Amino acid sequence: MHDSQLAGQYRSYAEESQNKDFRAVELSASEEPIEKRYHVILHYERITKAESKFEALQNTLLGNTVVENAKVTLIEIDANLPVQPLT
Repeated sequence: MHDSQLAGQYRSYAEESQNKDFRAVELSASEEPIEKRYHVILHYERITKAESKFEALQNTLLGNTVVENAKVTLIEIDANLPVQPLT
C-alpha cells in the first residue's frame, strides 16, 4: 500500500470515528458557542513545469487552486494537546 493511501485511510478513520455533525455548534450553559481545537489536514498534489521552485509554488497558490482542489480533513483534538503547526 502506498504511503498516501495509508495516510488517507487514517485521516478518514479519525474523521469518521468522531461521528460529528459537520455544522453542529456546541453551546455553553450561557448559550455561547464553545470554540474547539481542530487539526486541519490539507493534502494536494500536482505535477507542474516551472522555471524554479519559487515559480512552481506561486503558480500553485495563485487563484486558491490548492484549497479548491485539495482533500481536506478536520479532526477535533483536545485543547491541551501539545501540537504545533509544521513550518
